[in-house]
Amino acid sequence: MFLLPLLPLLLLFPSASSFGTSPQKKCIIKICHNKDCCKKGGGDKLLSTFRDLVPFHNTQLDIQSTGCLSQCGKGPNICVVGKNGGDEKIYYNVKDALDASAVLDVATPEIEYPIELLVAASNIHQAEHTASPAKKEELMTVLITDLSTNSKNPALMTSYAMFHALTIRADARLDTNNIDGAIDDARLAAEIFPTEGKVWRILASAEEQRGSFDSAIVALGELARADPSFATKARNEIERLSS
Repeated sequence: MFLLPLLPLLLLFPSASSFGTSPQKKCIIKICHNKDCCKKGGGDKLLSTFRDLVPFHNTQLDIQSTGCLSQCGKGPNICVVGKNGGDEKIYYNVKDALDASAVLDVATPEIEYPIELLVAASNIHQAEHTASPAKKEELMTVLITDLSTNSKNPALMTSYAMFHALTIRADARLDTNNIDGAIDDARLAAEIFPTEGKVWRILASAEEQRGSFDSAIVALGELARADPSFATKARNEIERLSS
């Protein structure tokens, strides 16, 4: 477990709202995806940060998106729902990996969160706020090496943080025309989390740039399966590449 105090700005408030009364075995963390929270670093970015921190084989915690939690001026905001339909608590101003780890320590003290994943989540956050593709690649190369060579915790190689680092580096390599490197990273990431649509979008783009249209079509088919919201676009791209 991360031995970190709950940050002063991380204020805890009971919530009067309800997200359902049916019992569940897992603790649920709901990340606000309202536009105001997203502008402050919440939404998908914060959801990914929480996933970066959680061990791969976790079965006690579910992380998902939700609508507005009110108090938008205090965002980014999240809601924690206790196990078996327990109490709900709203946490305000959850803006980075340190804040997220503090929430996890309070919400799920029974789960051990490797300190390496906190370091990884912090480095990923830094890379995502770096404009230079070369710098992003440099940061993620160090992180990927650290995660893949940790003999004390080999499970880190299949963590969401490893997947996330590989997709960021693949994207950065695309921007610097390192197409083969981008393909290698995207394929490794897809082996870890084949249900994540983003990695298939990167792989399809890289394969097309290399001229491997058949491989790009396969990646687009996987994208349509992984993320149905992109199914129509994927079909259109497949038709274009097939013509």
